[in-house]
Amino acid sequence: MENCSLTNKDSQSTVVGDEKFPMVDLDPLSKDPVCKQPLEDRLPDNMDIVMVTPTSQPFQMSAVRKWFILFIVALQGFLGPLSSSIYVPAIHEVRRSLGASSTLINATISLYVFTQGIAPMMWAGLSERYGRRLIYIIATVIYVGSTIGCALSPAIGIFVLMRIFQSIGASAAQAVGAGTITDLFLVHERGNAMGLFFLGPLIGPVVGPIAGGYINQYLGWRHIFWTLGGMGVLVLFLMLFFLPETSAIILERKKYHRYYKQNAKKEKHNKKNEHLSSLPEATTTSSSSSSSLVLTEPEPMLKAFTRPFTFLLKPVVLLTSMPYALAYGFMYFVISSLPHQLGYRYQLSSSEIGLSYLANGVGNAVGAVLSGKHSDWLLRRKQQQTDQEQQEPEVRLPAMWIGIILLPIGELIYGWCVDFHIHAAAGLTGLFILGVGVGVVQTPSNTYLVDAYHGYSASVIGASNLLRSACAGCTPLMAPAMLKAIGNGWSMTIFAIMSIMSGGCIYFVQLYGHRWRGVHGP
Repeated sequence: MENCSLTNKDSQSTVVGDEKFPMVDLDPLSKDPVCKQPLEDRLPDNMDIVMVTPTSQPFQMSAVRKWFILFIVALQGFLGPLSSSIYVPAIHEVRRSLGASSTLINATISLYVFTQGIAPMMWAGLSERYGRRLIYIIATVIYVGSTIGCALSPAIGIFVLMRIFQSIGASAAQAVGAGTITDLFLVHERGNAMGLFFLGPLIGPVVGPIAGGYINQYLGWRHIFWTLGGMGVLVLFLMLFFLPETSAIILERKKYHRYYKQNAKKEKHNKKNEHLSSLPEATTTSSSSSSSLVLTEPEPMLKAFTRPFTFLLKPVVLLTSMPYALAYGFMYFVISSLPHQLGYRYQLSSSEIGLSYLANGVGNAVGAVLSGKHSDWLLRRKQQQTDQEQQEPEVRLPAMWIGIILLPIGELIYGWCVDFHIHAAAGLTGLFILGVGVGVVQTPSNTYLVDAYHGYSASVIGASNLLRSACAGCTPLMAPAMLKAIGNGWSMTIFAIMSIMSGGCIYFVQLYGHRWRGVHGP
C-alpha cells in the first residue's frame, strides 16, 4: 500500500458483499486522513486506509420518525430546566422539613444550575465516542434514581447530594440533543428543529413553579419529586423501546462487526482477517477494481472529554454564545425575583403569581419557534439567490437582531412599570416581550454553532450551555442586593444596555466568523 485514500464524498452508499452501507464523509475541518503505518503489513495489497470522523449526511428515515425521535429527546431535555425551578414554591416547606438554613436550601438551586452547565460537557464527549442512545439511557437512569432519592431524603445533606446527581442525569440532552439533530435533519431543516428542541430550557423554568406550587399545596413537597420521577420513568421507557442510535459513526462500526462476523469463515486470508477483526472499528468497501477500508478509530478518552472545554477558547463560540447567555441570565434574574416583586407591589396571591410566569413562557415559545423558521428561511433564500446548496452558516445570524431589539424593550417596560406600580398587565406585557427576545436570540445562536461545527455539535453546544448556565446561576444570587440598592427599574435598565451591547458580538461574527472558523477549527 503506497498511500492513503479518501472515500468518494459524492457516493451515498457502499456495497459490501450483498449489503449496502451509508458513506461517512471526512469532516470538512480536517483535510487529511491519518495513515496508520503499523497496519500496512496486516492488510491485503488491494486495500487502502482512510480515517473517518462524524458525518454531515443526515440519517435516512421518514419525517414522522425523525420528529418522534426529536420529541423523545426533547422530553429528556425538558426534565432538566423543569426540575431546576419546580420546587421553588415549596422552598420554605423543604427547609422546615429537613431542618436546613435558608442559605443552604437556596444553594440547592444554584448548585443545580451550575451542575447543569458542567455536566453536559462530559455527556457531549462521551456521546461522540460511544453514541447517543447509550448516553441518553444512562443519564435518564441516573435522573430517575436521584429524583427518587430527593423524595426520600431524610436530611439536607442527602437532599443536596441527590439534587447534584439529578442535575447530572437531567443535563445530557442539552448537549447531546444537538448531535441528534445533526444526525437527523438537513441543514435547511435544523433551525426549525433546534427551535422546537430548545423550548425545554426556555419553558421549563417557567412551567416548573406553576406546577410545583399546586402539587405542594395539595399533596406536599415530596410529591413534587415523585411526579418528576414518574416523568423520568416515562422518558426512559420511550428511549428503551423507540429511540434508535442515530450517530453515523457508531452505525458504521456496528455494520462492520456484523459483516465480518457473518463472513469470517468465508475469507481466504484467515490469519489476516483475525488480525483485522482485532483492530478498531472499520467498514470495507469493494468494487471490481479495488477496495477501501474505512477505519473509524475511537478517539482517546481524554480528547473526548476535553474537546468541549477547548471550544470555550474559540472566538466564534464565545461571541455567538454571549448574547444568549446574557439574555438567559437576565431571564433568571426576573424569574427569581418575580414572586417578591408582584406579591409586594401588587398583592397578588401565590396562584396568580404562578400564572404570571406564563407571560414569559409563551413569549419564549413564540420567539424560539419563529426565529428557527426565520433562520431556515434566510438559508433557503441565500441558496436560491446563489444557486448553491452549501452556504456559510453565518447566513443564519441576522435572525438574532430581532431579539437584540426586543430584549431591551421588554426589560425596560417590565422594570419601570413594576417600579412605578403601573397596572400589572403592563409589566407582564414587558415580560412577554422579554421572553420573545430570549427565544429569538437562542435558536439562531445554537443552530449556527451546530452548522459551523457539525462534526462536534454535542461538544460545541455543551460549551455554549456552560456559559448560559453560569449566567443563569449568578444572576439570581445578584438579584436581592441589586433590587435593594437601585430598584427594579434601574436594574433592568443596566440589563437593557448590556443586551444592546451584546449585539456587537453578532456583528463581529457576521464579519469575521468564516475567517475565525478557518483559523480556530477543532
